Amino acid sequence: MDDMLGRLASLLRDRWRGPETEQDGLRLFRLLAENATDMIVLLDLDGTRTYVSPACRTLLGYEPEQLTGVSTFVFVHPEDLSLVRERMRAVAAGEGNRRGVNRIIRADGSIAWVEASLRLVRDPESDAPLEIVSVVRDVTEHKQNEARIEQIAATDYLTGLPNRRAFLAGVEAMLTRGLPCALLFIDLDNFKPVNDIHGHSAGDAVLIEAAARLQQDTPPDAMVARLGGDEFAVLLPDGALAEGVAGQILRAFSAPVVAEGVVAEIGASIGISRSPEQGQDTENLLRTADMAMYHAKRAGAGRFLFFTRDMEDELREKAVFKSRLKQAVEGGEIVPFYQPLVDLRSGRLIGMEVLARWRHPERGILAPAEFIAHAEHGGLITPLFKSLLRQACQDAISWPEGLKIAVNMSPRQLQDASLAGVVLDILSASGLSPLRLELEVTETGIVHDLGTAKRLLGLLREAGIRVALDDFGTGYASLRMVKELAVDRLKIDRSFVMALASAPESGRYVSAIIGLARALGLGTTAEGIEDATTMRRIAAMGCDLGQGYFFGRPRPLEELAPWLARAELGERALPEDERSESRLPAPGPAPV
Repeated sequence: MDDMLGRLASLLRDRWRGPETEQDGLRLFRLLAENATDMIVLLDLDGTRTYVSPACRTLLGYEPEQLTGVSTFVFVHPEDLSLVRERMRAVAAGEGNRRGVNRIIRADGSIAWVEASLRLVRDPESDAPLEIVSVVRDVTEHKQNEARIEQIAATDYLTGLPNRRAFLAGVEAMLTRGLPCALLFIDLDNFKPVNDIHGHSAGDAVLIEAAARLQQDTPPDAMVARLGGDEFAVLLPDGALAEGVAGQILRAFSAPVVAEGVVAEIGASIGISRSPEQGQDTENLLRTADMAMYHAKRAGAGRFLFFTRDMEDELREKAVFKSRLKQAVEGGEIVPFYQPLVDLRSGRLIGMEVLARWRHPERGILAPAEFIAHAEHGGLITPLFKSLLRQACQDAISWPEGLKIAVNMSPRQLQDASLAGVVLDILSASGLSPLRLELEVTETGIVHDLGTAKRLLGLLREAGIRVALDDFGTGYASLRMVKELAVDRLKIDRSFVMALASAPESGRYVSAIIGLARALGLGTTAEGIEDATTMRRIAAMGCDLGQGYFFGRPRPLEELAPWLARAELGERALPEDERSESRLPAPGPAPV
């Protein structure tokens, strides 16, 4: 386009050099202009067309003579008029060539996009401005393609809603105009089991239906977007409507979603932030709404909460705690405490369960309930597991031969098959036999990704490590799952054991679990034994191992000497307060 413009301007200058070149210059100009696919226009300095090439028929739908003598501004789209006027003014004033894109109105009333390049033609001798030459190209198809690409880039492929990028741009535009608004951050409740149980196709169908419900139950001027996964957002131009809209959304999601033959009981948790209350920053508005959503979900899901400053203070405290926890893991402040595992038939100590304790310099000894969840969410659970396992293996290597250690694995770790190599490396470095290690896994951890859990546990068992299914009876484990995983032991949850005296049905549950384990050739461990009566009853039911405060509370390494000494001598373990009336059962066969 620039080359064409330069040649045309040169020919026009020749036209103005004198009579001897005028005809040749004009003839060559017309020859070039009338064979060009682009529209060529000559204009006087005020924008009136003095010549229009035949290409105007295709571009505008007009004959050249219909446009000649008419201002170039006549057919410009009203919204682009000031832009075109400024472009013309700059060229006429000698401020240099200009190129720009604008819309024009065709003869049939349709809109076309054109790219126009303009150049000032000066008198060859006086350098005075004479006229303007312009090359005008139809770029409508290019602009339509750009718009389609932009639409695709701004649209969620699954639901057809605006995506995160488009939503943030919408929020930014509203905040830039200084308008009060509300942002609703929506997270679907109970969505993950849909994917896990019914597959991603069913999950996608549920998300599509969720998007439809959100669009149906929000005002017409609201912007509804999918941020990713099962997270959605709504931007309301009127912040006063936030509470009512949030309530309507919750009611909409109270009905089951039926998609691809799946009936999904999902629901929603909603966090709300408002501008100007939470400021004029897009990211901050989204962040505070997300924070409020997290608190709504934690409060029991199926509800909405407005952001409050207390939430931010709590988040800041959590961030500080997480940073301190990372230092504690790296600095060895989190150490293993040990709780005895007792053979209920022989009364002897057969091992220790490893339990994490944080020796906090200011707060004293912290139990796992105060930091494990933070480690899970903060990506610290695997470093913490490795540190505890390493310390426990180093401790156990000096214990009487045959005493095992039982170490808990996080549900997240069961989704990482490479962890088997980590465990075996730690065992190798410490010199502890794999036969002396038992890893405890939970039902909930397994059900999230059964395939990966099977591969991981299979690798561990091949190396000689035993696997116990912890808290059995409280989660999702089925007989099929137990058989597929080929675990070695079932741990009876403490809630069943501690309820033996007060709830007759607990006795039936415990007997059923022990019977199932016996039928499958598995060992059993009862958690939560706190008195001699419970111990004797559990033993009479046929349970192999027991643990609980009756035998001993968790202790650090330096306090294990009495237990280890009795184990070295093959003596029976004594309960925590060494009560003689405990009367552990007489010796019997070794446990599985």
